[in-house]
Order: sequence, then structure tokens, then C-alpha cells
Amino acid sequence: MGKSSVLGKKSFRVVVIGLFAALCAVLTFYTAVPSPTGGYTHIGDVAIYVAGLLFGPYVGFFVGLIGPVTADLLVRYPRWYVTLVAHGIQGFVVGYGRGRKIHVQFLLSLVAGLAMCLTYFIVNIFVKGFAPAVLSLIRDFFGQTLVSIIISIPVVKGVEKSGILPVQK
Repeated sequence: MGKSSVLGKKSFRVVVIGLFAALCAVLTFYTAVPSPTGGYTHIGDVAIYVAGLLFGPYVGFFVGLIGPVTADLLVRYPRWYVTLVAHGIQGFVVGYGRGRKIHVQFLLSLVAGLAMCLTYFIVNIFVKGFAPAVLSLIRDFFGQTLVSIIISIPVVKGVEKSGILPVQK
């Protein structure tokens, strides 16, 4: 490959990260439902799952770093630094589902979501106490992770089936 095609791939990746990070921030900000235990639930993770599953672990990672933290700063969520770790891991893990069969993508999405939820859970034990941390974990997994996966997988499969993007493993 020539030098211009390599630069083209890098530029494309930057654009994809920027677009999905912005989508993640918007979805997070506008669908945020405050929780009685602190924090909030949202469907911004849809953008992380779709980006990771369509473009791989590094795109998922950066979308997970940039999008949710942007939303956290907008809503003044005090533990945005936990978001960096939690959603960065989430995006990276789900990215390994790129180009794979639906059951593998679903399983990796669950693992990625669980990693995100458990990261917040560990911090919440120290910040909120054990009982509120358990309630937040349940809310994060069922209200945010599962809902986001249920929305994401059909979108990803539709894009893959359309042939718009080349499927790579």
C-alpha cells in the first residue's frame, strides 16, 4: 500500500472515532435518567458497542474514552475519571467481536458491559457503600448494558449485511 492509503485509513479512523464519540455523548446526555443511588442510566453505550463491533477494539476503546467522559463533564458527573477506565475497557473488549457471528458479538458485548459495570461497582462500594453499589450494579447491567446491547446488535448486523463496510475478523 502506498503512503496515501495508509494516511487515508488513519484519517478515516479518526473521523469514525470523532463521529461515534459525539453520538455517544449526545445519546448519553439526552437519555440520561438520574438514579436515586447517584449517577445516571442511559443508552449512550449503543455508540460504543456499534463502533467497536463495526471497527474493532481500538476504535471502540477511543469512543469509550471520549464520548462518555464528554457527557459526564456536561452533566457534571464527579467520577468522570472512572468513566475513562470503565467505558474504555468496554469499547476495547467489544471490539474483538468485529466481523464475528452474532452469538460471539452478543457474548463479547455482555462481557464488555459486565466489565464496565464491575468497574463502577468496585468504586461505588467505597463511595456509596455496599448496598447502594449493588443497586447501581443491577441498574447498570439491566437498565444500561442489556438495553444498549439489544439496540446495538441489530444495527450492527444490518450494517454488516448491507455491505457498506467490509467485514473483517
